[in-house]
Amino acid sequence: MKFSAALSISSTLMRVLLSNDDGVEAPGLWALYQEISKIAEVLVVAPSTERSAVGHAISVYNEVTLRRHIREQTEWGYGLDGTPADCVKMALTVLMKDNPPDLVISGINRGQNTGTSILYSGTVAAALEATMFGFPAIAVSLAVVAPFKGEKLASFQPGSTHFGDEAHKLARTAPEYATAAKHAARLANVVAKHGLPKGVLLNVNVPCLPEDQIKGIAISKMGHSLFVDEFKVMSECNGDVCYRNVGDRLIQSPDGEDWDDLVLNKGKVSITPLHYDLTHHEFAEQLKKWALEEERITREVSEEVARELSAELNAEIGQ
Repeated sequence: MKFSAALSISSTLMRVLLSNDDGVEAPGLWALYQEISKIAEVLVVAPSTERSAVGHAISVYNEVTLRRHIREQTEWGYGLDGTPADCVKMALTVLMKDNPPDLVISGINRGQNTGTSILYSGTVAAALEATMFGFPAIAVSLAVVAPFKGEKLASFQPGSTHFGDEAHKLARTAPEYATAAKHAARLANVVAKHGLPKGVLLNVNVPCLPEDQIKGIAISKMGHSLFVDEFKVMSECNGDVCYRNVGDRLIQSPDGEDWDDLVLNKGKVSITPLHYDLTHHEFAEQLKKWALEEERITREVSEEVARELSAELNAEIGQ
């Protein structure tokens, strides 16, 4: 059975593809759809089930099934038995092949995607996949736990639960998804007007605060925050031990810089331009110098060996 985009795309409205990693039933995606559909023609292609933290994985050796998805008696998109990157690939190469989008937005993710979490994020990966196809893209995340004024980020009691459980619980009901969706819509209009450099996406993190408590927007850098891994024993049977990574402590970026997680802690929306070129260009120049030096040393050694051999050979002939 062949699928085609459910929407009849007009020539006057912006065309937007929406995806995520929390699944097609996620409240963040629904909030994003409701807001973006006010300003654009929208197609939704998202994982059928939650695929958080799968990074940029794609399905190569297994089949993926595409199904129309109905919500509140409305056929509003598709669910795909695949990863976030699969969803974007499917949309751009099949569903929207003849009518490509002007913009791809991934989200709204439950929980911030800052620092090293960006590297694991399926939300960011979906947007990154779009940039690899040449489309401008935005990844949007909601920091589902409100920031403290002090050093702690999450409002939970250590020992009673862990960050992931608390975030998961709050994310299912957080009304601030609507606030994050409004910020996404505003930014979508800005990107539609100005465009983005090739291969660049905008990673947006919105504080879990009412709109009137958000203290502005800051252009930030990818920080150095990371979760501390803690593998907890969940069960044991016949000598086989089942673990779960329940890391519940977040090490934040050092103070004094406009890192994305520190911007969030100040109650501001963090916008970070990202790209998929992982080359460390400055160090590449240093490596070139090292290589030239090694070539010089090798050449000098070879020339010295050749001279010695030649001298030995001449000596033997002279005898």
